[in-house]
Amino acid sequence: MAPNTLVAALRRHPVSTAVAVASVVLVVTARIAHAEPDFPHHPPVAWAALVVVVLATLLAERTLGSLRTVAIGVLAPLAAAGTTLLAVTVGAAMGEAHAETAAGQPLFAPSMVATALVGAASATMPVGRRRRIRAVLWTVVLTLVLFAGHGSDTARALATLFGTAAGAIVARRASRPAPERPRTAARPAVQPRSVVVATLASLGAGTLVTLVVPQPDGVLSPFADAMSDRATVLVGILLLAAAWLVHRGRRTGVVLAAGLLVVLTAVLADVFLIEPMSEGFVQWRGLTIDEVEWQVTLLGAWAVPAAVLLAVVLLRGRLVRARFAAATLCDTGYREMLRDGDAGTLGHMGTWTGNATWTHPDGLGAVAYRVHGDVALTVSDPACAARDRAEVVTAFARACERNGWTPAFTSVHESVRTILATEGWASFPVGVESVLDVTTFDLRGKKRQDLRTASNRADREGLRDEWTTLAALDPAMRAQVEAICTRWAADRRLPEMGFTLGGFRELDDPDVRLLLAVTADDRVTAVTSWLPVHEHGTLTGYTLDVMRRGEDGMPGVMEFLIARTALRAREAGLTTISLSGTPLAPHTDAGSWVARGSALLARVLEPVYGFRSLQRFKEKFGARHEPLWLVVPSAFQAPRVARALTSAYVPGLRPKHLWALRQAHTATAEHVAPAPVGAGSR
Repeated sequence: MAPNTLVAALRRHPVSTAVAVASVVLVVTARIAHAEPDFPHHPPVAWAALVVVVLATLLAERTLGSLRTVAIGVLAPLAAAGTTLLAVTVGAAMGEAHAETAAGQPLFAPSMVATALVGAASATMPVGRRRRIRAVLWTVVLTLVLFAGHGSDTARALATLFGTAAGAIVARRASRPAPERPRTAARPAVQPRSVVVATLASLGAGTLVTLVVPQPDGVLSPFADAMSDRATVLVGILLLAAAWLVHRGRRTGVVLAAGLLVVLTAVLADVFLIEPMSEGFVQWRGLTIDEVEWQVTLLGAWAVPAAVLLAVVLLRGRLVRARFAAATLCDTGYREMLRDGDAGTLGHMGTWTGNATWTHPDGLGAVAYRVHGDVALTVSDPACAARDRAEVVTAFARACERNGWTPAFTSVHESVRTILATEGWASFPVGVESVLDVTTFDLRGKKRQDLRTASNRADREGLRDEWTTLAALDPAMRAQVEAICTRWAADRRLPEMGFTLGGFRELDDPDVRLLLAVTADDRVTAVTSWLPVHEHGTLTGYTLDVMRRGEDGMPGVMEFLIARTALRAREAGLTTISLSGTPLAPHTDAGSWVARGSALLARVLEPVYGFRSLQRFKEKFGARHEPLWLVVPSAFQAPRVARALTSAYVPGLRPKHLWALRQAHTATAEHVAPAPVGAGSR
């Protein structure tokens, strides 16, 4: 098997395979240990650079092809090194200080190949991902140029520029006219927060770089000359911490950054400006070009943190994340958008208490969401017309970015995932929705035997189905419905799930219909609730939400109620009913690591929440399966979004519940059957 795998790898990625083999040889023979001029005494840095080269080659080969990867990976670094050599030679001949220092220094580094290839490969990426990759790439490259200032740093920057330009040319020539897409909002402009974060990170990392590179000669390298080594380390770390906090939209980060920059500006001004002027060292007459350049460099070393400080102060209002203020969603405006638009089968969940609403500035639609930490979790698809969906989605994402939130489109359908995928967003399967076509539904056939049996038994026992609302119930029946719902929740070993899984509180809505199983003596034995689904102002179906059975409910009572709902919907001229989504249900993308992780989590939670048994129950009705997605700007943000989702779905989860979960597994091993949660507890 191994030889076949190797042959397949050679055929698919011959360049990457060759580079990987060459890298291993170089590391084993220790011929690459000091190949990075900025870190000549740190062999692990050179080895890490080789790993990055291999990964960049693989990325470029998969997106650009083998021949283009070889051409860019060889020609861009060579052109960059040649251009740098020419500039250094001419500058040294003219007496330019930095050029004289760079003369004789090595100009080539393995990382040049990596930055050139990453820059080239970024041209083929969707806009959002391309901007993020290039922002990180250029932040690293320019930090080394400004602080280390070696010839290899200049060559690396030129290699990155040449590689990016070559990739753009290749991508433009390879592109074809795309089919007309839905109207979208204009491309988002560069956000001030992103620029400030990149600048603070560059200053912090660059300050630390001056301590480890030999003879730093960048225009900002004097930072380290004005401070002791300990102070330099402290300032560098605090600047990086401030960058991280500002990225999260924290006011603490803005205060920390401003304080550091005030101190840094004052120290540098004293060392490089006030003290030299007071001692008469600053003069502009009779100086050589080299001396003028040095004084300008010192002035710039003071002016840069001063300029960044000014930017932080002026932009402080746009750097701090806005506080989340809950909004009332059960208003006329949002409900009208639900009715008139195309919010999908889960759209009505956006009206629940605890959600907030964002409305498009032009009134094209609205998005229901809630914020946990700094993550804005949407409640399924936006409430808008299908033609405006792309513009509403992208505008909401920009609004989240302005507030310092990470947008996470939760339990959305394929249409939303497709819009965001074209912008480079990462998507993960989080469940499966079961949708039943009631126009063709009936109880005939072998596959519907369980449904016929439940319906016939209900008729024999005098059980009737009552289609109503919570407000229309008399006090006695209302109390029975509440008792069934609350007793079910109280019996769970883990907290009742929420967010997109409703409970008794969500029944108190005039638009929500109930189908109850009621005995001849008016005892309620089972409860189901149904959320309305509208499309362009017309009621097209219902979505199952609450599904609870009382202690004396007959076996099969849920099959009876759902089948009766489907028949009622068909008689009313509706088209579909949704059995709602099943979290962590098996997905068509079963081979991905996310799907495997979801399957593992489903097995762990099965004894308490019964996701797998819930999905098996829904399969009795012959519904089609539609995937539900979690879509985030980057896969790197998935862990943070996962924590926010956990907090949203199970807000009362505590460490003590882990012991309850273990007991549930023990009970399951002793053949105690679990009861499914939400739209599926029977």
